[in-house]
Amino acid sequence: MAVAWTEEQRKVIDLRDRNILVAAAAGSGKTAVLVERILSRITDPVDPVSVDELLIVTFTKAAAAQMRDRIGAALRKRLEEAPENIHLQRQLTLLHYAQITTIDSFCNHVVRSHFDELDMDPDFRIGDEGELKLIRGDLIRQLLEDHYAANDPEFYEFVETTATGKTDQGLEEWIEKLYFFVSAHPFPRQTLLEWAGEHRESGAEEDTPDWLAFLLEQLRREAEELVTQYDQAIRLSMSAGGPAAYVDMFVNDRELACAVGRAHDYDSLQQALEGLVFTRKPTIRDKSVDPELKEMLSAFRDERKKAVLKWKEHYAFPEKKEMLRQMEVAGGPLRTLCRLTAEFMERFDAYKKEKHLLDFSDLEHLALQILVTEEEGQIVPSAVARQMQKSYREVMIDEYQDSNLVQEMLLGSVASHWRGQPNQFMVGDVKQSIYKFRMARPEIFMEKYASYTTEDSASQKIDLHKNFRSRSEVLDSANFVFRQIMAEPLGGITYDDQSALYVGASFPVPEQSAERVQDAITGHETTGSQAWEPSAAAHQKN
Repeated sequence: MAVAWTEEQRKVIDLRDRNILVAAAAGSGKTAVLVERILSRITDPVDPVSVDELLIVTFTKAAAAQMRDRIGAALRKRLEEAPENIHLQRQLTLLHYAQITTIDSFCNHVVRSHFDELDMDPDFRIGDEGELKLIRGDLIRQLLEDHYAANDPEFYEFVETTATGKTDQGLEEWIEKLYFFVSAHPFPRQTLLEWAGEHRESGAEEDTPDWLAFLLEQLRREAEELVTQYDQAIRLSMSAGGPAAYVDMFVNDRELACAVGRAHDYDSLQQALEGLVFTRKPTIRDKSVDPELKEMLSAFRDERKKAVLKWKEHYAFPEKKEMLRQMEVAGGPLRTLCRLTAEFMERFDAYKKEKHLLDFSDLEHLALQILVTEEEGQIVPSAVARQMQKSYREVMIDEYQDSNLVQEMLLGSVASHWRGQPNQFMVGDVKQSIYKFRMARPEIFMEKYASYTTEDSASQKIDLHKNFRSRSEVLDSANFVFRQIMAEPLGGITYDDQSALYVGASFPVPEQSAERVQDAITGHETTGSQAWEPSAAAHQKN
């Protein structure tokens, strides 16, 4: 029986000759739709492609293997219906060689196929992480010893301001952390040197330098959220059974948060922080006050008071001129850290080259060295990349929300939009991005989502909102929770009607229609057939 695709799914399957960004919600049938799109391209009666003309990049080896298996199963099913179809027979044979791969495997393929573009021996191996960690530790320790022996005054200043305790073990950790962080940038050494040169007496001639503007905006958002919570605390204090004596206290606390949120420059921020003086919490002996509500609001006040006082602890700077002087003093050690990390990278690369050893980060950067070049100050595809563009009818990227800057540049270089033929297909869900700690950049997804259109265009986005995996009770609960916690400042996306999950399939009513559904957060219960409505308690706890 043919699958009844939704209108949005059908667009994902059928649209051609454009860059397509698919925002695929959880349970929306993303993998099934992606496989069907691949099959539809292979079996297109007008313009069929070969499976080896598609570059399909997935996040893990397991996902790549599953994708290959599903395409193979679909091809075999089509062959059962048309056993004499030579094109399908050929596709099943070519499937073994198709580039359904991870980004690491793709980079490995590029480097091994074009090692002549690099100054390296093709007989390299990928090092074990345990082995590489030991090598990094030895090289960093030797680097530090060399700088101690050189009696470098800037290095000694770095040690004095950065090392903790009686050893310099913390220095090794700083260098290694910065190494991993900068490795997610396309040109890490250049980036390090730029960072080292950027630190100057920033802000001396500006009323609101970049760092202060960032801080003011961050505090404004935190204050805005805090004011909302204080408003709720005031309403609860004034409700039946509420501790009315707390109202004035919360009104005063609210005004303190507002004053910080209104700060627009250095002086007004310092004035607001110095004014963070809290009134004493009233003693309540009224027997008509609900003890649980009183305890909850008392604990709320204590927690929020600590959070606000941390603003004062962290951001109450000295007089502006003195603060700028301290920033400039701190700039020396920061520049030294960048230079030490760049020097470590050179030593590490030299060691790996001598031992014919690489790590996965090396694969990405070597592939990038092969695939891009600089022309008139612009980064453009190299001759190798332009040749590869002719080999790929489409570049398909799964889990696109977890791409980083290096991967974006790599896969973009072999796509044909450089030749005026957009052919990138990207699918993911920014709400499921969990790898930012590994330098994933979900903002890449969001920038395209903001610029792509829903109408027919060379850069088009398609939303798959419907969930075919869960009942309405589950989706209603998830939507309610996510609406409370997902906002543009936190995660880069606002959880609104456009982002919410919608029921895509009907499920039979359980035999025990009185079966109860209990929400783990609120304790609110409903029968299995009821739509979940948040209780007053749920609102209070959120």
